Amino acid sequence: MDTSTLVNIGAIAVSVFALAVSSWLAKNQFMAQRHGNHVGPLIELLTEFRSLEFHRNYAFIRDELPGLSSDGGISGLDEDVQKKIYDVGYFFQLYAILAYLDIMDERFVSALLHRRYIETWAALEPFVRKERELQGLSDSAILNILETFVARLHESPPEERQRMLAGRHRR
Repeated sequence: MDTSTLVNIGAIAVSVFALAVSSWLAKNQFMAQRHGNHVGPLIELLTEFRSLEFHRNYAFIRDELPGLSSDGGISGLDEDVQKKIYDVGYFFQLYAILAYLDIMDERFVSALLHRRYIETWAALEPFVRKERELQGLSDSAILNILETFVARLHESPPEERQRMLAGRHRR
């Protein structure tokens, strides 16, 4: 082989190596940026979770709402109860939306808040369904994303949740 062929082969090897390194760096930058998107919503989540009012509203939804009649839907309840329903229901729906939009990792949200999602929807479901019926709305209205997200949670195996939380803990 002559010198020019060796130089050309060396140039190609350096180019391939540079492309591989650039691709690797771009992938890592993308992952870092994606994880950076979680910071704002997680801080908001933690701020809301530190709120005594949120915990009281959540406990009311979980413990007391199922004892009320759903015959009048959500709008048939007193204003304070409606506020609790919308505060808690749309709070959880917001995080489901962030997961669907890939702003937050759906598996992480699911693993972290699994029980709360299930309990919240179990309490809200009869009221939401009746409200949709009374208002003549389709199933794609009023907390529909929360409903869909909870249905997906029911389908996911518990081992996946445990694996997700264990994997996050090790990091």
